[in-house]
Amino acid sequence: MALVLGLILPLVISTAQANVVESMEYVRVSPAQPVPPGPKILVQEVFWYGCPHCFHLQPVLNRWLAHKPADVIFERQAAAISPYWLPQARAFFTFKDLGLLSALHDKFFNAIHIHHEVLDNAATISAWAARHSHVSAARFKAVYRSFAVGLAVRKARQQQTEEDIHSVPTFVVDGRYRTNPSLAGGRRQMLRVVDYLVHKALRRQGH
Repeated sequence: MALVLGLILPLVISTAQANVVESMEYVRVSPAQPVPPGPKILVQEVFWYGCPHCFHLQPVLNRWLAHKPADVIFERQAAAISPYWLPQARAFFTFKDLGLLSALHDKFFNAIHIHHEVLDNAATISAWAARHSHVSAARFKAVYRSFAVGLAVRKARQQQTEEDIHSVPTFVVDGRYRTNPSLAGGRRQMLRVVDYLVHKALRRQGH
């Protein structure tokens, strides 16, 4: 039985991957964007805290992250391509700058989508962060408005423009391939496509 399963499983995986079609379930990023050097594959999630689709993706994504391939580097990036998304983009990069991202990321999503808090400017976001961390509202607001956070937002916007991202959530794999729920046919299917693209990128490297 073990031998039979061992023969069937690769066939199942291969068949599932064969059903992923370029220009239908994913597209190429042109030109390809730079990624960190090394053998690991960069997977980026581009999201907006105010997006209900991004919020509902988080439990599925967290399960995927718990079992992601060892050769994957995962990186979140707040979307900055719409003026409406900029307050939460600044919040994201402020969380990162202050070392609060792991503690506040899910809580911030929940505050917006479960508790229906309006967090869309420096004052409301800073007050919320102070209630949920050791950082004062004044300190948070200073970093939120800092040159460094502004620069991070501008770099994110430039990268997302070059990657031709117009909706969230979107995933970019190896700086070369882009997919989203609309292309893939749903949130779970999108992560299946991400897995396929990771294997594709690894094959490109000769793995």
